[in-house]
Amino acid sequence: MSLRNGLGWAPAFFAGFAAGASGTVAVALLLYSGEGLLRSLTLIVAIELGAFGVGLGMSAPPKEWSDAVESLRRRWLVALMAFLAAAGFALAWAFFAGFGASPISQALGLALLAGLPLYAGGRLLRGISTVRMMAGLPGDGALASVGAAAGVLVTGLGALSGVGVPSFALFLLVILSGAALLQGWVLVPLEESIAALEVAEPDPADGVQAAAPKTP
Repeated sequence: MSLRNGLGWAPAFFAGFAAGASGTVAVALLLYSGEGLLRSLTLIVAIELGAFGVGLGMSAPPKEWSDAVESLRRRWLVALMAFLAAAGFALAWAFFAGFGASPISQALGLALLAGLPLYAGGRLLRGISTVRMMAGLPGDGALASVGAAAGVLVTGLGALSGVGVPSFALFLLVILSGAALLQGWVLVPLEESIAALEVAEPDPADGVQAAAPKTP
């Protein structure tokens, strides 16, 4: 129980790590040098931040505990699918000569590497924070930000040059899959405690029936 509570920070941290790392991969693949450097960098970063903000701001989780947990599971699934698509695109970019030269493939890369993973990451982090706050725990915004910063640093300072983009994209998918499993493990005692509280709370209908006058 104490180990699960101690690891409650990890899913948000790794979700932020994966989002930050994916954004850096997008910059590394799609950015090109020359006169358009600043414009292309501005476009990529703006799309990443915009997608992340839209993910955080849209699709608020349900207010009921069971519905919020189910929504969180779906958000993990969407995030995994988004990073799987990003990994597939990175593999195609690496193994097919001239794949990245087409404007269509560059636009697709902008969507699959910069837009979709950041949107799914923001949406996921909102779901994680909501569930934790419903359980009386603090939100994970700070840990997610630290994780995103760590992802940017690890990716930009040597991970891409050391293992290559396809391998690193698959590595991010593995990290996110592990974080999803860890999230489910951490939620078990929270679900049990919430269920116990719901059972212990008296039903208002019972009080009304008890207070009602008895007919002779």
